[in-house]
Amino acid sequence: MERIDQNGGQGTATPHGGVRPQSADWNRKSRFGGLLAASLAGVSPLSVSAYDVTENLSLRGTVTGVLQHGTFSGTAIPDTGRGALVTDIGMNFRPTDRDAFESVVSLATGDALNTVSPYAAHPLYADDLEDNLEDVNGRGRDYLLTAWYKHTFALPRNASLGITGGIIDAADYVDENSLANDEVSQFMNDAFVNNTLLVPPAFDAGIAGELEMGRWSLKGVWINGRNVDPDNGLDEDYDYFAGQLGWRTESRWGEGNYRLLAQGTSDDFADPTGAKTRGLFSVGLSADQQLSAAVGVFARLAWQDDDAAIDHDALYSGGVRVDGGLWGRVDDEVGLGYAHLDGGNGEIEKTDILEGYVKFQLTEYADLSLDVQYLDERTTGVNDPSGFVYGMRINGYF
Repeated sequence: MERIDQNGGQGTATPHGGVRPQSADWNRKSRFGGLLAASLAGVSPLSVSAYDVTENLSLRGTVTGVLQHGTFSGTAIPDTGRGALVTDIGMNFRPTDRDAFESVVSLATGDALNTVSPYAAHPLYADDLEDNLEDVNGRGRDYLLTAWYKHTFALPRNASLGITGGIIDAADYVDENSLANDEVSQFMNDAFVNNTLLVPPAFDAGIAGELEMGRWSLKGVWINGRNVDPDNGLDEDYDYFAGQLGWRTESRWGEGNYRLLAQGTSDDFADPTGAKTRGLFSVGLSADQQLSAAVGVFARLAWQDDDAAIDHDALYSGGVRVDGGLWGRVDDEVGLGYAHLDGGNGEIEKTDILEGYVKFQLTEYADLSLDVQYLDERTTGVNDPSGFVYGMRINGYF
């Protein structure tokens, strides 16, 4: 759910290209524990059950609290801890079986370790946090993430075509992965949420099409995004295009999903010299496969053209998820992932990321995750940051 790199190859920017002063982060940190406790104290089976306003209108929400502590070496950034509290509220209205309106609003306090991390290209918690939700994408809009209308056309042979228009998130349509695509309930690091070479943009005006034909699917997305890159004097709209071919298979092992993705942008991003603007282009594969009822594996492979300034030009990642049915708690899960990224045309030479998490289902409406990340980055400069990030995440659903 993060945005295309908007810092001209120097790391992932906030939607408006800004970095919040550390003093403000520390002030929020002192408030975080109380906010987390107060918000989650109200999450109980009585308050979090899904609420159907009418037969056609429903509301849903998630309250997520995250605490992270990083121990870093090879960098001047000291060991530190930060947190974030996020509330997402969604509304869905279906006037007919083939029409739907949906909007999502998100509120957050804190940015976890993202604003102080030495790994600018890889947010340590990939959710949309306080910096991301204010002046979203430089549009002067706060908190409203998506607002769209979708109509689904019935086609012969049980096929269907869905057309969506409005303020959308491209990652809702492309680069999916059943085991590594959700920072709220799976891995925290952005490297295991999306293709981080060219992260599908989010929360801007766009159109998406979804053609479903049995086990095959074909999807396309266009978004009018915004590139805010003060280092290179860029603050302008760009066009993003993506196409994805998907195939779903059923075997004696279980379900598998395989997706081929191509995505690119107009020539509105700085080249390595900063003198010209170029387009971004990436191709990749996202796959997930069940090996048994309790064990699944995933992989993401991606490559990126280097005409524009980029942090990395290749991504190789994969991992495994084990469901708690193996130890008698079917709703628990354990995940382990590894990612290697080759450096692009900037200062980064390579990045290796290892992450593991265990999630405990506390009640029908709440879960707790414990998470550990290890990152090792090599650069052409004097800093080669490496270190561990320890995290705790608790979700309440309503």
